[in-house]
Amino acid sequence: MGKEDIKVRPVVLEDAETICGIYNFYVEHTAITFETIAVEVAEMKGRIEEVLAAGLPYLVAEKENRVVGYCYIHKWKNRCAYASTKELTVYLDKAYMQQGVGTLLFEHLLKAVDLKDTHVLVSGICLPNEGSVSLHEKFGFKKVSHMKQVGWKFDRWRDVGHWELILYRSPSILVICTGNSCRSQMAHGFLQSFDPDIEVASAGTEPTSEVNPMAVKVMAEAGVDISNHVPENITKYLDRKWDYVITVCDGANEKCPVFTGFVKHRIHIGFDDPSKVVGSPLFIENEFHRVRDEIKEKFYQFYLSEIVG
Repeated sequence: MGKEDIKVRPVVLEDAETICGIYNFYVEHTAITFETIAVEVAEMKGRIEEVLAAGLPYLVAEKENRVVGYCYIHKWKNRCAYASTKELTVYLDKAYMQQGVGTLLFEHLLKAVDLKDTHVLVSGICLPNEGSVSLHEKFGFKKVSHMKQVGWKFDRWRDVGHWELILYRSPSILVICTGNSCRSQMAHGFLQSFDPDIEVASAGTEPTSEVNPMAVKVMAEAGVDISNHVPENITKYLDRKWDYVITVCDGANEKCPVFTGFVKHRIHIGFDDPSKVVGSPLFIENEFHRVRDEIKEKFYQFYLSEIVG
């Protein structure tokens, strides 16, 4: 089964019966949940309605019109000061473990979170649970607690750990092209100069051995030092979560790379490749200046519209 076989959509109340079937397996046979009595369909409908009434996302993963997993966020505590902290819950049909369903649900849920009223997501995980820990950490959750012997189920004391994801942070941006020697490096340098707090990286599908010397020269003339930059292979960043992945290759002789990691926004801002220009040294240098200035202008507009505003 591939991810393309799975559809993620908002929950409807009619899903409650199938969700009960998924959840009650864990209630009756595992310590993953500390509930000990199977949940009735009417009760599950009420829980779904409570999440939806709060305006929070509740999503299901569906294969061939059958729900095979679900996730949602809900209130963490009732005290007012906790209002911007939410708890994330995810359960998968036992027959669909390790098949990418959890990853798809997380991808969609994190995009659906309203950052205006949610600052932190917390998940409680009964330990050990290697699969759930791996899924959470794949999306940036960090372990922040380990409570020992806080639950008693199936004649054993159970530990619980908490994983936390802080949502308000400086955005992460990856700029990619083929060689990572010129345009992506200039964009990388300008973005970092606009705002040092932004997490910026650049990479290529076929990285060269060094940054183009002319790119270094014209950037220095613009007041941005990229002389210490090194071309990187995109594989270094595939398992990272990025807010933005931006491709900058737009030449007829190049094929823009496809990024396969988790990304909130994919954007293409294309530029001519000055390293492909043929002509006199002065003409080539002028082309580097032209492309540099275009990169600065377009990425500054990106910065103002996407990061600042």
